[in-house]
Amino acid sequence: AKLAPRSILTTGCGTTSAGLTCSAVKDNGEWTLEAGALVLADKGVCCIDEFGAIKAGDRAAIHEAMEQQTLSVAKAGLVCTLAARCAVMACANPKGGVFDSRADLSVNTSLPPSLLSRFDVILVVVDAPDASWDRAVSAQILNSSIRPGCGSLDPLDDGDERPAKRKRVAPRPKAWSLDRLRRYVAYVREQFKPTLGDDAARVVEAYYARQRRGAAAASGRATIRMLESLVRLAQAHARLCCRPECNAQDAVVACLLVDKS
Repeated sequence: AKLAPRSILTTGCGTTSAGLTCSAVKDNGEWTLEAGALVLADKGVCCIDEFGAIKAGDRAAIHEAMEQQTLSVAKAGLVCTLAARCAVMACANPKGGVFDSRADLSVNTSLPPSLLSRFDVILVVVDAPDASWDRAVSAQILNSSIRPGCGSLDPLDDGDERPAKRKRVAPRPKAWSLDRLRRYVAYVREQFKPTLGDDAARVVEAYYARQRRGAAAASGRATIRMLESLVRLAQAHARLCCRPECNAQDAVVACLLVDKS
């Protein structure tokens, strides 16, 4: 959210459809519309935490925004269409706090498939015990507390030595600052509007046809929305690489992202 030129962060606990879209307020005898989170995030990113805590009736209000990038309003005699051209990033916990790998994603999150299909990428994060991953995470957290210039803990250490004797590595090259990364993202968004090349179109078409014949079709996921997601992801990857046209590499990356989600 910090990389976007405009971002709105909200939580699903207590959020209503009016808070997500807009509300009608009477001021000095006249009705006016106050923008909600999706409208305020126009041309930016709307981040919603605890997405599963939103009531089903209130969640339905964002279907149009995610599908058409607009919000149709008819309140207090005011009829209009508001722009909601934003990306939606949502986070939800599994039902009961435990993720069941044998059950469908809609069962785990209590979210309807019609809403899940509107997301381009769905990532499942499972906190499974893993020694190497636990060492990498602990090294990352502890490195923030180590005095600058003294090196850092190696997250790839095999862990055979005692914790007090873990190897240290030389300081890594300085990463891009958040301000520089924000300016880069803003630059590629403004300067590059990639189109789909012939090679990329063939890759996307072949992957979509394969999904239509496979298990994804049985689950109801292989729809036109998946095809649109593949195109958007390929264009986004090409934009990050400063390319005016999507090639086969961009299409392969898009297919991998959808396949792993």
